Amino acid sequence: MKGASFIAYLLCILLGSAQAYVPVKKPKHTTTTTEVPKPWLRTISSTIKEIVTPTVIAGVTFSAKPLETPDPLQPWISLKKDGTPQTIKPEIKKGRTVKASPDYSTYFKTAYTTTYSYEDLQAHNMDADEHLEEEVFVDEDSTYISLNPVIRCTPDTYFKKGIARDISSEPFCTPRENSVLKVDHTYFVTWYTRFFRDEVTEETIDQVRLHLFAVKEKAHDKGFKRNLNAAFFSSEWLKNVDGLYPLEVSEDWLDGKYERKALLAIQPRSIPDDEFNPLEYGLLVEVSLGSRVFKNTKEQLALQDEGITDESWYYVAMTMPTIVLFACVAMYFFLYLSKDTRDVSDVKRYALGQKRRVLGKLKDMKKFKGMKNHAYNELPTYRKNSKQS
Repeated sequence: MKGASFIAYLLCILLGSAQAYVPVKKPKHTTTTTEVPKPWLRTISSTIKEIVTPTVIAGVTFSAKPLETPDPLQPWISLKKDGTPQTIKPEIKKGRTVKASPDYSTYFKTAYTTTYSYEDLQAHNMDADEHLEEEVFVDEDSTYISLNPVIRCTPDTYFKKGIARDISSEPFCTPRENSVLKVDHTYFVTWYTRFFRDEVTEETIDQVRLHLFAVKEKAHDKGFKRNLNAAFFSSEWLKNVDGLYPLEVSEDWLDGKYERKALLAIQPRSIPDDEFNPLEYGLLVEVSLGSRVFKNTKEQLALQDEGITDESWYYVAMTMPTIVLFACVAMYFFLYLSKDTRDVSDVKRYALGQKRRVLGKLKDMKKFKGMKNHAYNELPTYRKNSKQS
């Protein structure tokens, strides 16, 4: 009893001191170096001036003021398979530029055919009645396109989708099929702008809209919900010339679930709602809750700036192993102190009885039941002859 009381007293002292100890937190002073992009003025034409306000989306600055002197090694923004941005920094190796900004060839140029007569050219190797047809590519208006630092979508960056990976992803470049889009993250949806053309005039459609449709379990088993009323997200009408939309995933889209399949589709302005078929060029993605990172309140951020944090979880995590450790130590001392008063004779007697138990007759054992024993008088005997005696 005295030993047990001593152990209990020791535990109370140790546990009390462990819970009472709180490390002193010194306030820390933090400074921020984040610079907010400032508006700037540019001249569009001789009569039009414009104030441009930069915007930062997912860490990417749009409409930033261009450098006074163009830099061939200026970083540019590429996109991962799921549409998240990554900065690419060009380098010069062995006299060549590596990881340079992309070249879009003639994908965003307009082709014209010009006919020249002999009177127009006066070429020495041209007959008087001969005509020359030449195809000329004219660059697009880069007034607003040049302010977009993100890589643009072209047919060269399409991918293959479908079960057999034999269907073009047109008009999408990002995200890839079955990409996981997590809540509270921003993903850039990109498409080839010149994919949407007017069937009569062949002109590029000026506005499009993005939709996300709910999918009934497996798409190849039960299909999609095809009417627009089933869309749980629809963007406003967008400028098609941008070819890009920052999609910020909302938890409301999950409708209380952890994850759900969705169909991403683009509707051009030329197609009315009742004629729009999202299955024609839709892209299957997955919306997921992911690993949530809970945001701190303004009060919590203010306390953290002063070096004060709520670390109750830390004390709980440290207290539980401590209790288990002291419980083991207490059990050891208890067994040690009571070793002279314990009576284990019954346990010893039972163990010895198991070792010395009677096995029974040999003939009744299952292992030897099939053996045929001979009588003692049938066994060979040995007799001594007269010579041996």
